[in-house]
Amino acid sequence: MDNLYQSFFALFKMLTQRWWFFAVLLMLFFLPTYATVPFDQRQSPMVIQQVLKDPLIYRNPLLMPLTKAITAGLVIAVFLFGNRARRVFNIYMTLIYFGLALFQASAITEDYGFVILSGNLVLVFVLVLAWLVETLVEGNDFSKRNIPLWKWWIAPLALLAYLAPVSSDSIAPDFNLLSMLSNPACLTYCMFTPVVIAVLTLFHPVVNLPLLRLMSFVGIIFGLVNMITWFVISPEGWWMGILHLPLLLISIYCFVLSLDRFSFGTWISEDFTDWHMSSD
Repeated sequence: MDNLYQSFFALFKMLTQRWWFFAVLLMLFFLPTYATVPFDQRQSPMVIQQVLKDPLIYRNPLLMPLTKAITAGLVIAVFLFGNRARRVFNIYMTLIYFGLALFQASAITEDYGFVILSGNLVLVFVLVLAWLVETLVEGNDFSKRNIPLWKWWIAPLALLAYLAPVSSDSIAPDFNLLSMLSNPACLTYCMFTPVVIAVLTLFHPVVNLPLLRLMSFVGIIFGLVNMITWFVISPEGWWMGILHLPLLLISIYCFVLSLDRFSFGTWISEDFTDWHMSSD
C-alpha cells in the first residue's frame, strides 16, 4: 500500500514539474459558469458576484466561528506538537477544501437559479486531490525547529486574511473583534489559503513542494482576478482588494520558494527534449 501511495506522489510531483500542467489549470479556470436559468455570458461578472455574496457554504452560520476556531487551533497545534498534529492537519485541509470546492463555488440565486462556478470548483477540487495525496504520503515535516526571524514577514498578511475585517453589508473596514472572530473568512478560499500556505513556508524547505507549488499557483490566479475585480472593475470595493493582497503576495512568494531546483525554463526544455526524442 505504501508503494501505491508513493506512486501517486510520484505522479503528482511529475505533473507539477511540467509547465503545460499549469497552462491546463489556467484554462480550466475559464470554464463557463453553469446556471439553471440561461444567461448571456457577458453577464458573468454579475452572476459570479451573486454566487460569492451568498454561496451555499454560508447557509449554516455556526460554521463561521467554528472554522475560525479549528483553523487557529490546528495552526497552534502544528507549532506545539509538530508531526503529531500532521495527520489531523492534513485531513482537515482535505475536508475543508472539499467543502470549498462544492459549496463556495455554488449558490441558489434569485436571478439565475442554481449556479456553479465551474472553473472555481475544478481548480479547488484539484487542491483536494493534492491534500489527499499529502494525507497519504505525509510529505510535510512539522518537526520543531528554529525558524529564522525574517521568515515571519508573512505573519501579518496571514493574520489580516484570517481576521478579514470587513462589513458584509457595505464592504467597508470593520475591526469589531467579535465580527472578526465570527465572520466566514475560513469558509472562503481567498482568506483561508494565505493562512495555510504561510504555515507551510515557515517549515520550508522540508515540506511537500509539489503541494506548495500547486497551492500557490492557484492562489496567484485567484489573487490576480481579485486585483482586477476590486481595483479596476469595481474600485468602490477597494478594501476587498486590500484583503485579497495576502493571497496574491504570499502565493507569489510561495511559488518562488516551491520551485527549488526547478524553473519553468528547465521544464520547457525537458518537455521539448522528451517530445523531440519521441518524434524521432
